Amino acid sequence: MNTLLHGVTVLDFSEYIAGPYCGFLLADLGARVVKIEPPDGAEERRMGGSARRYGGNTRMSLAMNRGKESLSVDLQQPEGREIVYKLVQEADVVLQNFVPGAAEKLGIDYETLAKINKRIVFLSSTAFGEVGPYRKRKGFDIIAHAASGVMSHYADEDGAPRGPGGIAYIDIGTGMLNALGIVSALYHRNVSGEGQKIETSLFSTGMALQAMSLLHIDALDAEQHAEEKHILKTALGEGKKHTQIIDEFAEMRLRRDLPHTTRPIEVPDCLHRPTDRQVYPYYRVYPTGDGYLGIAALNRKLRDRFCTAIGVVDDHVDVDTGDVSDEVYFRQKQMMKTIEARLREHGNAHWMAVLEAAGVPCGPVHYRADLYTDPQAEALGLIWELHNRDLGAYKASGHPIRFSKTPVQPGRGAPSLGEDTEAVLRQAGYGDDDMARLKAAKVVR
Repeated sequence: MNTLLHGVTVLDFSEYIAGPYCGFLLADLGARVVKIEPPDGAEERRMGGSARRYGGNTRMSLAMNRGKESLSVDLQQPEGREIVYKLVQEADVVLQNFVPGAAEKLGIDYETLAKINKRIVFLSSTAFGEVGPYRKRKGFDIIAHAASGVMSHYADEDGAPRGPGGIAYIDIGTGMLNALGIVSALYHRNVSGEGQKIETSLFSTGMALQAMSLLHIDALDAEQHAEEKHILKTALGEGKKHTQIIDEFAEMRLRRDLPHTTRPIEVPDCLHRPTDRQVYPYYRVYPTGDGYLGIAALNRKLRDRFCTAIGVVDDHVDVDTGDVSDEVYFRQKQMMKTIEARLREHGNAHWMAVLEAAGVPCGPVHYRADLYTDPQAEALGLIWELHNRDLGAYKASGHPIRFSKTPVQPGRGAPSLGEDTEAVLRQAGYGDDDMARLKAAKVVR
């Protein structure tokens, strides 16, 4: 059957979720997707259940790699790269979500592959993008939750920022945006004949998911956002919990939007403070001496580096998530307390420097007020200056996908109701009499 993407060949080098999720979406639409894995398999084959039970698979690999073919090849060897180069000659799309610089070391970066096939559409999906001061940072879903501000909207039962629960929706959202970017670039290639590089990031997706909460209306919000930044500077020193901070922000918004009301702010527990019951010390948010820090040490090497960097000892650091016994589970509950006590000894900046030097993915929890002037958001163009006819200037979250040859630029702001009625009708062939009649009859406005 001639499916939507029939004839499209995708080479999928990606691992974990954001890249593989995109790959299986393209496979669902009819593309031939070749999953290219190292000899010991991609990382999702070691996550989401014990591989022993699933015949060398895991629940994650089964979910993320449906519809694909698997090619196991060692890209560290020249012969392995030559295999890839032959495949690239006839391929349409390349997916990779390695840390910045890794594709170049393996010889599968865009510049190299575009010389082989100028029509190639190349996706680079990273934690923080390939430009800006955060570009070299490693990261997973939990780090993007923190850095993009998404995490600031939720709290656990102790009043601290809550990490992602059972669904890694920034990873998954990025996978969907990856697929959107690819089909858009394929359409452009069919028109122009040229391929291009696409860049996405978990950080960009996190900000895109906050399209409404990141609105900053210059004439209405400047004072509150300045107050929010002042509160953030002093809150932890005054002993305020995260929940008190975000309740205070919500109260400020209520009083400004409804100045004549005296009712208290109501935040249902089910929305505001879902319980964080995950017991895994290497993928969670910890309070530090002056804020909150997300940690994502998801494999054995990273877990070992993390413990060494902060000076703690875990006898079970080599145990994968799918093989945690009851004994290890209860030891890890205690390990979380040990790690928390250690991290409280210094502030975010100290631990960011220590952990980044060790190569451990980490990131501070950002709040909305931080993001309008965040240098990474600025470098990626993730805050757009827009205008509304009746409201004036306002800020909004920018487009999360970067196209190397067809960049997305800020356009007009959201229109006021009926603002373009006449223009649309005229383009459709309606005259002045028609428009007057339709307005009089309240068919249009």
